[in-house]
Amino acid sequence: MEVRTNTMNEERLRDLLWEVTADCHDEEEQFWSIFYALAEDGLDFPLQAKMLGESVKVIDLDGARSGLRRGIVALARKGDREYPVALAELEFEGLDPASAEWLDMYRYWLKLR
Repeated sequence: MEVRTNTMNEERLRDLLWEVTADCHDEEEQFWSIFYALAEDGLDFPLQAKMLGESVKVIDLDGARSGLRRGIVALARKGDREYPVALAELEFEGLDPASAEWLDMYRYWLKLR
């Protein structure tokens, strides 16, 4: 299931991706560069999202569970429970423009791999 966060043109997505991965030598380095860009600068937590049709708050990214094969894993909270979920599978709601842009760039990179 692909959910677009906003409508950015492909040139802007390429520019943002280049900004993050220009010094990377392989896909593994690209992945972690993107992960840290989202975790440290790109996403303004908490984020509202839907997971399997249920409203959740995305509170952070989980570096221990994330990886090149698995993708970026987010921590979603519903009530007093936390769940790991693939970031690309969440349907976000009411995103600020910067978070939306970074999430679009991540999804764009996933299609290029």
